[in-house]
Amino acid sequence: MHQRGTVGSVCHMATSVITVAPGMKGDEAVAKITKRSKSGKVMQDEEIFSFKEDFTVVVQNRPSQLGVKQTETEEREKDPTAKLTFNLRLSDTEREAKEKLALPFVFSKEKKTALLHSGRGSGRILYEPDANDDYDQEDPDDDLDV
Repeated sequence: MHQRGTVGSVCHMATSVITVAPGMKGDEAVAKITKRSKSGKVMQDEEIFSFKEDFTVVVQNRPSQLGVKQTETEEREKDPTAKLTFNLRLSDTEREAKEKLALPFVFSKEKKTALLHSGRGSGRILYEPDANDDYDQEDPDDDLDV
């Protein structure tokens, strides 16, 4: 009824698309359902149905339930971390050891106060100009080749 481009655009924006096609038998029809969640996950389902004489819909069977189980096993097989030579997951003892570890850039309160408050013997730089210093009050950048 509509142009393919228009139908394609609407299908791209929709969260659920139902495509109805004739089935194997004369009185059957197949509904292919595609659902897209907000997270981007796509779920596909397929239902075979027929109409009675009083125009009620009878769902005959759901062959796609087996297909859903197959896609779950395919997803497990496609796990990119399955064949790694190193472990990306931590055991409970490793996680506890990680949590107890003190990071070098995180300071305790004692260390912060020691670094911020200078006590006796703290270093200072004192500059006392001598006779050889060539500092001109009027042109402080005189020594630069500009």
